[in-house]
Amino acid sequence: MQPNIVLRRIIAYFIDVIIITFAASMLASISYLNPQLNSYNEIYDEYVEYASGDEEIDQEKILDFDYRLERNNLYGAAISITLTVLYFVVFQKYNGGQTLGKKITRLRIKDNPSLISYFIRSLILNNVFFNVLKVILILKISKSNYISTSKYLYLIELALEVGILLMVILRSDKRGLHDIIAQTEVVYVGKEENKCITA
Repeated sequence: MQPNIVLRRIIAYFIDVIIITFAASMLASISYLNPQLNSYNEIYDEYVEYASGDEEIDQEKILDFDYRLERNNLYGAAISITLTVLYFVVFQKYNGGQTLGKKITRLRIKDNPSLISYFIRSLILNNVFFNVLKVILILKISKSNYISTSKYLYLIELALEVGILLMVILRSDKRGLHDIIAQTEVVYVGKEENKCITA
């Protein structure tokens, strides 16, 4: 019986995202690695106090809090981007085309392609491109320009994620945009055999 590749891919992706999010949060909470930690925590506490207060929520003030939080999370963003690349590119390449999520769901990248292919996949699928772009923009453009630009970036990012999911669901080869551009294919690895069964 053919395994449900789509469901396995979704489960693997969520396992991997949880692993990276947890690891990045842990590292970002170390002040030695994140010199902005105290400033970030102060702004976050101020935000929570404001949001839980009795006064009516001002959307402009919320946008200001969001901007200040992102501006004081540059080290956290750098840690997250670095871990994402190390995990989805380097670790996956040298672990035979498998992340921990893929290993649990018995998937792997067929033929274990080059580091460049893994990097291209990660740029698209794991939002590395958008995250790096946001860091550059927050350093280079004004607050008002960043706030308006980040809204559009979020919509583009969301559309890309939905598009990738639809491609994986609807295409007969179960390949998303990241697979097509990086020329990769995710395959199921049977329980007993080392040979791969293509999707």
